[in-house]
Amino acid sequence: MIEITHLSKQFEQFTAVDDLSFSVSEGEVLGFLGPNGAGKSTTMKIITGFLAPTSGSVTVDGHNIATDALAAKALMGYLPEGAPSYGDMTTLGFLRFVGEIRGYRGDELVQRVGRVLAEVELGSVALQKIDTLSKGFKRRVGLAQAIMHDPKVLILDEPTAALGESDSIRILDMVNRLAKRGKSIVYVSH
Repeated sequence: MIEITHLSKQFEQFTAVDDLSFSVSEGEVLGFLGPNGAGKSTTMKIITGFLAPTSGSVTVDGHNIATDALAAKALMGYLPEGAPSYGDMTTLGFLRFVGEIRGYRGDELVQRVGRVLAEVELGSVALQKIDTLSKGFKRRVGLAQAIMHDPKVLILDEPTAALGESDSIRILDMVNRLAKRGKSIVYVSH
């Protein structure tokens, strides 16, 4: 599903990623571990097409991120560390907005938003502004936007960072349920 081959990224004199190769199969959860500054987030930004590699390649279900970016990105859901959102929007409003950006309208939009609200257990805060949510709920909103289009691949960068134990366990349970549905998941953690 994901193939990383001889991936490298340099920023002037600094090498952030050095000749990295790995693969992730369908339904597999790959833990991508390392200390701060090890190049984990840089690698995720390359996989998702936010950064270009200095060398090497990334393919997602046979689509090269450099030469067939739209097809590769359409298969991915991404939860970056410190995922941006619009704090003055409600959870429901934000998820509708994300769905509309993804091209959903009418009944399909309503169904997809309803599905992710239920799947990520956000019903109790659907009408609450994102700025007023706890860190755990904010991360769940981020996860919900990442799975809106039912992607084959999920890239989760520090999804439990700064969360308490119960919120971390809840997020990990959600990740496991998604993997059981055949999603290929890269889970980044320090």
